[in-house]
Amino acid sequence: MKKSILFILVLVGFTTCDLPEHYFESAPECVEQTQFADLGEPTSPDYQAQVLSLLETKVTSDFRYFFKTFLEEDGKSYMLTNFRNKEACFDVKVLVERWDKLAGMKRTNGDYYPNELHDVQWEIQEAEGKRQVIYIDMHRIID
Repeated sequence: MKKSILFILVLVGFTTCDLPEHYFESAPECVEQTQFADLGEPTSPDYQAQVLSLLETKVTSDFRYFFKTFLEEDGKSYMLTNFRNKEACFDVKVLVERWDKLAGMKRTNGDYYPNELHDVQWEIQEAEGKRQVIYIDMHRIID
């Protein structure tokens, strides 16, 4: 009887646990994109323009996300994030205006935090006269 109750409690714990998609899957290998080869650094305007054109037909669930660093440019905060799936791997400057889940990570520039950011949601929007990838939300960070 005790084993049955324990089994039920463990089963309920696993089914109600709020784990993100891909939590138990290994990360896809980073397959560099040839269209980015001659565009300079990932933060360059040419590189990011190519990224925007590639992302136009994509949705957030098409990729997994890996933190690289935070950047400050023109008074704005960006998170350089590696977008990756089985076919593609490239870095994206993501404008962050909402810090509820990322504040602690920003304070340490990601040190002591997991590299993968789960279930990131983003949109391409017009911001200050240019199109940018904007951070919307993500799964809570799991240490």
